[in-house]
Amino acid sequence: LVDDGGYTKDAAGDLFMIMGWVSLVCGVLWGTVSDAIGRRRALIIVFLIHAVAFSLFALWRTPAGFTLSAVLFGLSAWSIPAIMAAACGDVLGPRLAPAALGLITLIFGVGQAIAPSIAGAMADASGSFVSALLLAAGVALLGAVGAFFLRPTPAAPDGALGE
Repeated sequence: LVDDGGYTKDAAGDLFMIMGWVSLVCGVLWGTVSDAIGRRRALIIVFLIHAVAFSLFALWRTPAGFTLSAVLFGLSAWSIPAIMAAACGDVLGPRLAPAALGLITLIFGVGQAIAPSIAGAMADASGSFVSALLLAAGVALLGAVGAFFLRPTPAAPDGALGE
């Protein structure tokens, strides 16, 4: 934001603060949405929101684009862990859900550890984070496609994943 968007450090911090404030409601919001429409549909929507947010940040490089991107990401930032925790319980039941959630958290953590290095290398090579943000948007789109193929298992209650 400072280098590419013309923001001061304070203004960039303010934008991320807005994103943080908005994100406070997303776990409850998306947990409720996933209860109402199913885990699969909620995951598809969330991944699509992420793809839009990342694309906006990469391609609409104005204060309006950055702000809309930050708000969209904030509204969905912590949604996937909330939805996946519920899905683990739905699919595996209370006995195995903690182990499944632990595995998902480990995989998520590995991605969070590796992604900044990849994004940084891409930014160093290209001179901006545009390519890294577009890669993130593409990965989010793949997440939406993957979520589309989720189906309930025999252990899951009818409709647990949105069927």
